Amino acid sequence: SRGGLMWGQGDCPPASALTGSVEALHEVLQLPAALRSCPALRRALAVDSAFREGNTARLFRLLRILPYLQSCAVQCHIGRARREALARLARALSTPKGQTLPLGFMVHLLALDGPEEARDLCQAHGLPLDGQERVVFLRGRYTEKGLPPAGTCSVLVASKLGGRTLEEVVMAEEEDEGVARRKSPA
Repeated sequence: SRGGLMWGQGDCPPASALTGSVEALHEVLQLPAALRSCPALRRALAVDSAFREGNTARLFRLLRILPYLQSCAVQCHIGRARREALARLARALSTPKGQTLPLGFMVHLLALDGPEEARDLCQAHGLPLDGQERVVFLRGRYTEKGLPPAGTCSVLVASKLGGRTLEEVVMAEEEDEGVARRKSPA
């Protein structure tokens, strides 16, 4: 199949198949309705839509509820999504005197692993801090140099193991998808 997407008859395509690929999205939209109704594919389409629309709040809300394996699949896109969200915030909030935003809000909005990661992200993009608890959006200070900072993604990925082994998680998610697939109309 085109765009590197391959899955068997009746199987759901992987959640990672979509983010950032117009060809993959087009291919998925050509699938029969029964396959498009697969829960994993519906989640992937919702994540892809939020990512394309730049809807940060929706994107990170969806990323928080993805199962572990799908979270692993989109992990490489999280740094870029956070950078784009921070750039939008900088465009919206930057003033000559500077507006501040609590780091706790940034942690929640961008599903960061804590205030330290929020501080690192802001400093990597030239945004000064007001003490340890607020980022200051000053006009002309936001910068992008190199690749987006790599986050640890404990909140969005690692925490979803929930004390289980990788094998246990994979088997449980496969069983969950199998049950959902059997319930779907063919």
